[in-house]
Amino acid sequence: MVSASAGMHDAARGEERPPVVTPTAPTEREPVLDVLRGVALLGILLINIEYMRGSDFFAAFVGEAPATTTADRITEFGMGWLAAGKFLSMFAILFGVGAAMIAERAVRAGRSPRRLLARRYGLLVGLGLAHMVLLFPGDILFLYGLTGLVLLAFVPVHAKTAVRWAVGLIVVMTTLWAAGTAVMAFAPAPPVDHPSVVAQQEFFADQQEQAVAAFTEGSYLEVIGANAFQSLIMQTGQLFMLPWVLGLFLLGFAVGKAGVIADLAAHRPLLQRVAAVGLGVGLPANLVLGSVGPLWGGATLQQGADDPGLLVLVAIVQMVGAPLLAAGYLAGVALITLRLGAPRRLAGVGRRALTAYLAQSVLALVVFAGFGLYDALGSAQGLLIVAGIWALLLVLCPVWMRHFRYGPVEWLWRTATYGRRQPMRAG
Repeated sequence: MVSASAGMHDAARGEERPPVVTPTAPTEREPVLDVLRGVALLGILLINIEYMRGSDFFAAFVGEAPATTTADRITEFGMGWLAAGKFLSMFAILFGVGAAMIAERAVRAGRSPRRLLARRYGLLVGLGLAHMVLLFPGDILFLYGLTGLVLLAFVPVHAKTAVRWAVGLIVVMTTLWAAGTAVMAFAPAPPVDHPSVVAQQEFFADQQEQAVAAFTEGSYLEVIGANAFQSLIMQTGQLFMLPWVLGLFLLGFAVGKAGVIADLAAHRPLLQRVAAVGLGVGLPANLVLGSVGPLWGGATLQQGADDPGLLVLVAIVQMVGAPLLAAGYLAGVALITLRLGAPRRLAGVGRRALTAYLAQSVLALVVFAGFGLYDALGSAQGLLIVAGIWALLLVLCPVWMRHFRYGPVEWLWRTATYGRRQPMRAG
């Protein structure tokens, strides 16, 4: 009676609580978006596996190029050309789309989108920190979470303004990246016997030995220690890319704000133009990345050391060509899905993208550390591991989807973001 009388008192004063903001209901989800997330999630493993399968990351610092077979070189060319930077860019654009959709729902409910998104991305930062140390130092969640927090400043802007900011950030970052690469590429290299060069090589050679020992015969605590060191190096480098990633977030944010996602079928002509330009220009432009392989930084320095001009060209294509091809992938897959329907298994992976992303790292750690395959497989053999992980996710995610609304990590993330326990069971 107390709550009823209080409710009558509030109604008498004409006061109503604002509607509750909730995640997108399963019946309201856009299946094309789920498919796109699934493609991006599976594709990013093609690059991550290069860091997961062994210690090639240390090669550039040690001054040694890892031994490869012809099959490995063909595989690395294909991944550099078709995968490096593309699926990371796809994920970033899709994160921006998701932010726009959440912000729109919050505004409709009379709530602050910034507060909601701040919780969402703050939680992602914490999850990324745990992921990079416990499972995989090449984590992208930490960077995406920080970028999302910066994106909060752009929540009120119109779609066209977001596009202008996105283009400006990408152009500025491309210019700075190319200029910095040119300075390093054309500067005279110190002699190989210089004390600083020798000290660096010895330090990283020692770290490489420790990483191999940890993953092949060490305890999980030693693996965590190796991950922590590698995370420090990799994540520091990734932080410099934050403005570039913000530009990609803003492109996706603009797409969401412009209402493209709300009616993809009506925007087929736009998707066709983006696919034509993204694939038609992006595929030939990214060929140069095939020459340096999937490990951008180290591989670029190793293979382009005798050609400074190549290094500068690679830097430009990494910043502009990779997102362009990613946009072509997104538009092309969206058009195919609109025409043929959403593949159930791929959509199932996309609906559990965060859980599946972490599951990839768990499975890879089990394979390479648990079964002693770390530093034992080349790039071509690594594709077999990728195929096995893909197969597991494509089978398990749809099975989970039949019984539950969310993946376990998505459920925790949404419950913490929206401040109330989300229903887990399907139906």
